[in-house]
Amino acid sequence: MQNRALVSFVTAGVVLGAACNFSSSETDASATATETGTTGGTETGGTDGPVTTDTPPTTTTPPPTTTDTPTSTTADPTDTAADTGTTGSVDLDDATIYQIQGGQIPEGSVVTLKGVVITSPTREDKGIMYIQEPEGGEFSGIAVYMFDEVVMSLTAKPGVVIDIKGEYTEFNGESQLKVTAPTDITIVSEGEPPAPEVVAPADIATGGPKAENYEGVLVAVENVDVTNPMVDVGQFEVTGGLRITDFFLFPDMDPVVQMDQTFQSIAGPLQFSFDHHKIAPRTAGDLLTDEMPGGDVSIYEIQQGMVPLNATVTVKGAVVTSPLTFKKDGFFIQDPMGGEWSGIYVYVGMNAVNVKPGDVVDVEGTYDEFFEFSQIEVTDPLKVVVTGMAPVPAPALVAAADVTAGGSLQENYEGVLVTVENVQVAAVNQMFGEFELTDGLFVDDLFFAKADWKLPMVGAMFMSLTGPLSFGFMEARLNPRTPADIVP
Repeated sequence: MQNRALVSFVTAGVVLGAACNFSSSETDASATATETGTTGGTETGGTDGPVTTDTPPTTTTPPPTTTDTPTSTTADPTDTAADTGTTGSVDLDDATIYQIQGGQIPEGSVVTLKGVVITSPTREDKGIMYIQEPEGGEFSGIAVYMFDEVVMSLTAKPGVVIDIKGEYTEFNGESQLKVTAPTDITIVSEGEPPAPEVVAPADIATGGPKAENYEGVLVAVENVDVTNPMVDVGQFEVTGGLRITDFFLFPDMDPVVQMDQTFQSIAGPLQFSFDHHKIAPRTAGDLLTDEMPGGDVSIYEIQQGMVPLNATVTVKGAVVTSPLTFKKDGFFIQDPMGGEWSGIYVYVGMNAVNVKPGDVVDVEGTYDEFFEFSQIEVTDPLKVVVTGMAPVPAPALVAAADVTAGGSLQENYEGVLVTVENVQVAAVNQMFGEFELTDGLFVDDLFFAKADWKLPMVGAMFMSLTGPLSFGFMEARLNPRTPADIVP
């Protein structure tokens, strides 16, 4: 996480603030107002202007998710939908997004979609992600609104294929699938999200002839210029009157662009909120411009705010301090000198790399932040090059209270290998495979299979716990790498 006081400059090439794929979440109460409607959905406008904050729906009083059967005796194929699982010729238990967006399924129907692919990260504080039929094209995408329990239990990322059950609703003009229970989403397989559909910006701008067709679909526009650098809070406008929103990139920074600045491409799902269609870039990689400062940098420079978000960076001679995560989608590196500001997470996604602790690596990727967790995002496995071997830097001995969320050294040691000693367990969360220490620091199973991760009893003491420090769900987390890092 950057020290925000040190971020004193942002070049024209630094646009919206980046997001990444490390599972984490942070909410800024001053700018993430959630708007709830009669369908229990969430306005996806994020920071799109002044809105009031309503209490988000909870599962203690969930809205009805079944379709009421009309009492009319008139023969209507939709009348028996709730009883038979069909609407006319549509099987609600094996429906498609095309059928929803094509008007073949009435609003309020509970449907099951099979084999759809997640195309965006989840904006946790809003409970919103996007899914799409793998074949793509017009009418292939839709927003998913999830209750908090669903968001907290979902570990899937873009590219994951799922079966999903929910209620089709229209919330302030945007089609959404409302999901109320964690069991309503089943992971089928992992893969990569589909390539964005390249479209003309004027066609998908508000009122454009293709805007409704591509609502919810992963799209891209190419060779566009900024025509209004601040058309609304968290938004700018490009060629054709198309708006770009920081929905997935919030809260890192507002859009900082210049009039007439050119983008080679801008990609993301097409949202509809606050009466406008707009593209929501998902990560730094969705915004491509010719002006990307960066080059050879040190981890210290990144972590101390000397490198702008969205910059393409190369870190040379770093030491790998962890194995790959259990999901094989990332690892931690550290400057050999160690100390504060010396570590960072490298996200590789589905790009297979072969590294282990002690490898010396050169890493090239995009520096971004996922809800204030710093990382280098690598999209090409060939950009992680092992150049030798070296001792893993010794863990820094720190006080748990200093590196917990809001602690005086939490930002300084983010990404760094640390050890805490003589700590006690205050709480255990079975659902998420983590436990909390009395000083507020969380301990997580990032590197463990669930079957191998043994949660302690409340009150248990540990002589020491060691691992790289991460940040997610508004909490700092220590991540033991192997059982040897856990000393009772």
